[in-house]
Amino acid sequence: MELLYLRTFCELVKWGTYTRTALELDYAQSSITNHIQRLEQLYGGQRLLVRSGNQVVPTAAGEQLLPYARQMLELQQAAHQALQAPRQQEDILTIGTIESLSLYVLPELLEQFRAQQPDCKVRIVLASESELLLQLQQGKIDVALILDVPVQEDGMNTAILFAVDMMVLLPEGHELSGQAGIAAMDLQGHPLILTEEGCTYRAYLLRTMQEAAVKADIRWEMAGMESIRQAVDKHWGIGFLPQYVVQGMGIQQGSTEGIQLLPWIQPDMNLYTQLLYPPQSGNIVEAFVRLSRLRLATGSIIR
Repeated sequence: MELLYLRTFCELVKWGTYTRTALELDYAQSSITNHIQRLEQLYGGQRLLVRSGNQVVPTAAGEQLLPYARQMLELQQAAHQALQAPRQQEDILTIGTIESLSLYVLPELLEQFRAQQPDCKVRIVLASESELLLQLQQGKIDVALILDVPVQEDGMNTAILFAVDMMVLLPEGHELSGQAGIAAMDLQGHPLILTEEGCTYRAYLLRTMQEAAVKADIRWEMAGMESIRQAVDKHWGIGFLPQYVVQGMGIQQGSTEGIQLLPWIQPDMNLYTQLLYPPQSGNIVEAFVRLSRLRLATGSIIR
């Protein structure tokens, strides 16, 4: 995440205002503020930026950090370019996806793809959805496997694979555990344990709670699903994860190892696993899309 914060820092120095930077990076302005605050914490609590009139300018510490930040971002870009060296389109399939799908959906699908295309090499790129869509447009990945409301991206084909149910993870004995399911209103006043900012189902939950006029008490942010599971087990708060994740973890509806699992029953939920890919794709990409449609849309992998 440090590189993400450094990128925000460099862009804020470039544009001089939080509003313009948020527009350029397609973030909420509060996210820009959060990134800078976290970066300052990482670097010993030093102020990196101050206001000067209508502009934001670096402090002395910020001026000192700026060339290093730019160099680190340049090295990251160089690493990406090095990995995108000239290759045979039919020999390598680069799939961009999010962590949960890479852990609990892709493995069985790739095993079947390997049986169909034994000579094809597969590369997996993990990133946020916004970064994946950018890499897809830039040709750095061949397909993007995402979880979101139906996405229409200019110049890209979208294949809807399967609807995703969300589940609420409660500590054993929680006061909400006797309900048949959980909706946004039920979360009023309860601490939440969520994935990091940039996760689409986290964004869905917060948007839904806001529409229901329910304040979200985000007590913990965890980078991994297993961390969320353990935090719920320790009674730190309530978790919110896709059904395929909790199934992959072996958590069954009811009570498992101190965790109680209830379905999310908010009306009008429309989250789907989707594949995005360019219209003019090679045979390998088309083969992967066909297999994904067949195996995932029929539920033969997701159980």
